[in-house]
Amino acid sequence: MSSKRVFITGIEGFTGRYLERYLSGLDYEVSGGALRPSAPHHARFDLLDKDSIKAAFSVKFDYIIHLAAVSFAMAGPAEIKNANEIGTLNLLEALSNIKFQKAIFASSASVYGGGDMPMCENSPLNPQSIYAESKIFMEEQIAKSGLPFIIARPFNYTGTGQSENFLIPKIVRHFKDRAHTIKLGNLTPKREYNDINDVVRIYEQLLKLEANDEIFNIGSGKAYSIEQILQILHRLSGHDIAVKSDAKFIRANDPTLLVCDTAKLLSYDIAPCDGDIEKLLTHVLN
Repeated sequence: MSSKRVFITGIEGFTGRYLERYLSGLDYEVSGGALRPSAPHHARFDLLDKDSIKAAFSVKFDYIIHLAAVSFAMAGPAEIKNANEIGTLNLLEALSNIKFQKAIFASSASVYGGGDMPMCENSPLNPQSIYAESKIFMEEQIAKSGLPFIIARPFNYTGTGQSENFLIPKIVRHFKDRAHTIKLGNLTPKREYNDINDVVRIYEQLLKLEANDEIFNIGSGKAYSIEQILQILHRLSGHDIAVKSDAKFIRANDPTLLVCDTAKLLSYDIAPCDGDIEKLLTHVLN
């Protein structure tokens, strides 16, 4: 019997698709659930439907990676809280009734808010959005659950196939279309924009750790402003775009810097994301 059976919630989302492909290439036996599954081996999985969770968990697994969540910043507060808070409680209830070795829960670096220094796993939490608050709620419930867990806090990441509702794909699409203008918010805050392939690699390495009941940042320690990204894309494409400021894209209390302290990953001999923004933008542009 395989001891490398993994169930991925949100398996048909952006991260889930990359993670399934990566783990399958390493000979994991991968199953998973999605709200509207399109593959025969994917189950229907609705965090707000306890029966669908129970039915999906009829498949045996050794590990679970919980990715399913409402993450798009423009989603309504009720939708975010329902999926990420009530959904967490439903998931933990179901997991308490089955046997497995370890669960990895995808939280978010947004729980830190931001600051002048790189954020380590013990940095104070300072949520600036309903989404970040919902992730803190999730983490608190997991810590009380008694289940074997690792909480991952990924910093921003992107790659080919990410929805254009997200910032980098939106900007890249405008360059590909040779658009004359683009509407954006504040160009100066610095964020990490890592490669999805690095993120799924690190998820797999976290699966193999002996450690449980731990929190790990996933990032590179390298941050860039949108202004810098526009300059790089201009150089790579030979095209220039005029930026028009749009108030609806400007977030109140937007921190000037959110960057990862990678020391804990390194202490477990896990290479951080490489954070090579020019290489990543070259890939997604082509």
